[in-house]
Amino acid sequence: MAYQQGDTITAADFNNFAANVNTVIGTGSGDKGYGLSEVSTVAAGNTITAVQWNSLLSGLQKAANHQGTTLTNASNTVTTSGNVLPLSNLGADVTLIDTNRGTAAGANLSTGVAGTTSTRSTSWSGTITHTFTVNFGSSNAARHFFNTGGKIHLVFAQANGAATAQNTAWSDLCSGLGTVTLDATDTTKTGGTYGTNTAIGYRDLTGTNQTIMSAPIGSGDYTANDILIQAKTDGSGLLTFQADLNDDHAAETGTYTGGGLGTAPNEGAGWTGTDAVDGDISSTITFDKADNASYVQVASPSFSNIANL
Repeated sequence: MAYQQGDTITAADFNNFAANVNTVIGTGSGDKGYGLSEVSTVAAGNTITAVQWNSLLSGLQKAANHQGTTLTNASNTVTTSGNVLPLSNLGADVTLIDTNRGTAAGANLSTGVAGTTSTRSTSWSGTITHTFTVNFGSSNAARHFFNTGGKIHLVFAQANGAATAQNTAWSDLCSGLGTVTLDATDTTKTGGTYGTNTAIGYRDLTGTNQTIMSAPIGSGDYTANDILIQAKTDGSGLLTFQADLNDDHAAETGTYTGGGLGTAPNEGAGWTGTDAVDGDISSTITFDKADNASYVQVASPSFSNIANL
């Protein structure tokens, strides 16, 4: 029979509570685990000490505070020779932190932390690529980062170019896409004009590139232009992102005829219009992470550029 208020708790009952709390706050597996120190279990026949009770309650409370979850036993502690009867609904509290394990209170996150950047200031056409890695050091560290509310953000910008329709099209595409965010379960964007959210998050990544965001310009002279973002993982905590900026707009062509440049020796000669993007185009990567030393705090990943724009 499960433990109830007023019962003499057995080591098995206590260890069951500890195991369920540890699944959330400890190493865990899959979508469970924050990477915190785990609650110790009790050997059969031993007395459960106040220190052990408080370790359990502390782990429970750290998870709840990180999540913003309200617990029945929020302020309870046990003293030596004290009474544990006030620990009502302990099982329900443990269930609550498990149910809310994917939630993180905003106040407990560091947001917009600098990752890496790549900027191109020379003119270009065709495709330019920003490839970068995010290294967590281990698969568990990567899981804990995303399980505790971690996110990777990508922002693209085009500025300082000549006043051409092509530059304007790229500026509009970048601003219309806004911030692209990969979290545990999805990839979303903040812009309202370009790009489509996908149900591909960290947990869906494999060893092969998957498209997490595609943002074509949609219509008009530059309809062939787009930003394509792919991501993959090596399974040991190393993520690789590839952002392709494709300027597939075809330059206008024609033949010189009649007058001006059309006179000899140019008459009948073919011409191709200018087709390049100039100014500064950039890719900026930031991240959010759990960062409250009193509740849940994870290490920052490291970033490396493999290919620059």
